[in-house]
Amino acid sequence: MNDISIRIKELMEEMSPQFIETFRHLHKNPELSFQEYDTTEYIRAVLQELDIKILDIGLETGVVGLLEGSQPGPCIALRADIDGLPIQEESSSSYPSERPGKMHACGHDTHTASLLGAARLLASVRENLRGSVKFFFQPAEEVNLGAKKLVALGCMENPHVDAVFGMHNEPHVPYGCVAVKKGPLMASVDRINIKITGKGGHGGMPQKNIDPIVVAAAIIQSLQTIVSRNVSPIDSCVVSICNVKAGEGTVNNVTPEEVRMYGTVRNYSQDVQHYVEQRIRDIVEQVSAAYGAKGELEYIYELAVTDNHEQLFDIAKDAVESIGAEVFDPIPVTGGEDFSEYMKYAPGFLYWLGVRNEEQDCIYPWHSPHFKADERAIVIGAGTYAMAAVKAMEKF
Repeated sequence: MNDISIRIKELMEEMSPQFIETFRHLHKNPELSFQEYDTTEYIRAVLQELDIKILDIGLETGVVGLLEGSQPGPCIALRADIDGLPIQEESSSSYPSERPGKMHACGHDTHTASLLGAARLLASVRENLRGSVKFFFQPAEEVNLGAKKLVALGCMENPHVDAVFGMHNEPHVPYGCVAVKKGPLMASVDRINIKITGKGGHGGMPQKNIDPIVVAAAIIQSLQTIVSRNVSPIDSCVVSICNVKAGEGTVNNVTPEEVRMYGTVRNYSQDVQHYVEQRIRDIVEQVSAAYGAKGELEYIYELAVTDNHEQLFDIAKDAVESIGAEVFDPIPVTGGEDFSEYMKYAPGFLYWLGVRNEEQDCIYPWHSPHFKADERAIVIGAGTYAMAAVKAMEKF
């Protein structure tokens, strides 16, 4: 282990109380997507204290910081999301949210505290850094818009980012572990909006109508065959209709004119993604036509697959091992992450930070009002972020 790695490990132990204090402050003060004004000011104050340059790229909330090492080299970006959720906290935390109806129920406070910790670590060893580090404190991950906004405002340039690392907590991964996965870790996220137009009329005289509800039922049933009969069993895919709107109020004898349905598609392959879109379109249009109705599909590509870059796997793994944490081999999930937006412009790698601790009631899933993370994971998160930047600078 080289001198900088040893120093970072020493600093992790020395600074751990400060990391925990930061986490507790953030947990008590959650803010919703694109409303993270107090969080933004808090982050700016910490970065200014550390003499890390704040780059003005036009953000209202969120911060991009730049730490320049003593010698030229690659630019490595580290990303954390900062927004909370509109959930009333019901966890067993001894420092719960102080903002009614708002909670860090997805653990973005763990990410932000970890990245601020990494900023402290890296600022303390800047004289030994061969390159620069960009810190992305990103707003609005929960609405899938924050990363797109940062990229549109030029976060990946000036200086150009050579590699980007991100982190998300994972309540199924034990404290002390960090999940490191080569290849797809989180799925693509697509939105489907379906409109079926029939012919409304009296529910007691169906022969005079074209019932869009019957058409909708046929489409819902048919869509399930995409996964079971069109996609290879080797490939993972989800097609779910999660919302159906038909008729008005509690009216029980009127066939409506139209039905609207909303759903989601998840998978890990761009080829499968495009194929599934075409199959959904065929089913919506042709099943509707068979019943004499009109079916229309709006297919929205929201997030790409979070596909960890092969080039960064050894770096990512080495970083975790260098701080003494345990490498965990995870099973991918069909949740999505807008970290994938940065991966379109530079090699990227997303970690999962273990926050599970059954003895401390840290067992609940993301978005639960009972969600709670083992706060000690912040020290591991900070060290992993910092060491990933150092290791990437050495390799690039």
